Amino acid sequence: MNRLSPGIALFLAWPWGCTDGAEIPPVEIGGPNGARLMNGQARSPSEAYENAYAQLTRAHYNVHRNLDARGQNQLGATDAMALIIRCLETMQSCVASADRGLFNPYIARYTGWQKDIEHGTWGGAFLSDLERTEREVKSRFNPGSVHVLAEFGGAAKPEPIPVKTQEPPFFADKVEVPVLKKPDGPEAPKQPVVDAPVVNPAATLKLLYQAWDRAHDELVAAYKDKKDCTPKYEGVIAALRLLKGQHGVEQADFLQIYLNYYADISEKTKTFTALPEKTTEKDILDELDVAARVIRKRFNPDK
Repeated sequence: MNRLSPGIALFLAWPWGCTDGAEIPPVEIGGPNGARLMNGQARSPSEAYENAYAQLTRAHYNVHRNLDARGQNQLGATDAMALIIRCLETMQSCVASADRGLFNPYIARYTGWQKDIEHGTWGGAFLSDLERTEREVKSRFNPGSVHVLAEFGGAAKPEPIPVKTQEPPFFADKVEVPVLKKPDGPEAPKQPVVDAPVVNPAATLKLLYQAWDRAHDELVAAYKDKKDCTPKYEGVIAALRLLKGQHGVEQADFLQIYLNYYADISEKTKTFTALPEKTTEKDILDELDVAARVIRKRFNPDK
């Protein structure tokens, strides 16, 4: 593969500053199979689209957080807005040519807002407009409601997704392990050492997947019934973390995206006890459905 020949390859690297500190790997354009990531993160247009969509919630949150009047970080807000734009461009590149124009008004709107933040001219109803547009984008371009390309074409350009490596908080109950005193008198006879049974790695993956799958459905049911969702949410996170630990770097990075995704939903809903302004219960259920659909498609061992 020629990496530097003019007209054959183009490399794009996007270092993101204060937002998540992640660097976006390069994309090769014009290879024998069209566009592809040089690090192999996104293996299909649907995967690239879903990863980009999953980053929108955190990126919007970072814009709000960095423009908070109590401690504004203009550079952080600019970087977060830039990430939103790149995610939309990625999603746009993964759909058919006839549908790409639907993204242009939103990309233009966010680009204008990015300049406003850079110049310090944002204000008024900006944050309200940003919230409203976020809801529009996530509803209109939900992965379940768009037609994504089956494979990368010559002009399609998947976007490498910056993965925030910090996992969402998960607090297990603190367990005190008692210190056992050595009993007085003669030692008990030693028990024979028995080799631990060998565990099939495939069986481990299947059990962990089933644990997450069940925990997700229990979280959705608890939310619909307006019950305490905290233990169900913690079950989802614990199962995904264990599943992540059984995979290599590429799959683990993919699961980290959705660990962050669950954490974003939990954070904005105060662990599923409140609705953000102008957000409905169906909106939250739709967001949970995105995570379930993506993870089930990629990790279900029976498919």
